[in-house]
Amino acid sequence: MNVPLTLTPQEVVDQYVETCAILKETTFIGDYKRGNREYKKIIKVFKYLENNISIAYASLPTLFSHENVAARIKAAAHCLALNIAVDEAQKVLQDAANDETNSIFAFEAKLTLQKWSEQGYLLVHQK
Repeated sequence: MNVPLTLTPQEVVDQYVETCAILKETTFIGDYKRGNREYKKIIKVFKYLENNISIAYASLPTLFSHENVAARIKAAAHCLALNIAVDEAQKVLQDAANDETNSIFAFEAKLTLQKWSEQGYLLVHQK
């Protein structure tokens, strides 16, 4: 995926929704190669958002109430990494961490919160 020079907030949301749906599916079926390919797409968008904070602020928090837990967690983690909507992002992650029906995603949310509180910042793995 080549990230266009400009993305609208809706295009960012659409990419997160699409990618996180695939990430959720590939996590459950163990298709890590496909999951890794998708993850690279979200990293490219994240890199774009690092330089376009207003677009990040207009898009990522709208995913906090999305039905897909992977989309909520990814958006919240990226908000922490960008230092935007921090209080809301922490609440989203805490809610996900406490929801035992989300198994691996609850674990991911717990680890994200743990790193955030230990370090005071969050780095997004970038390839």
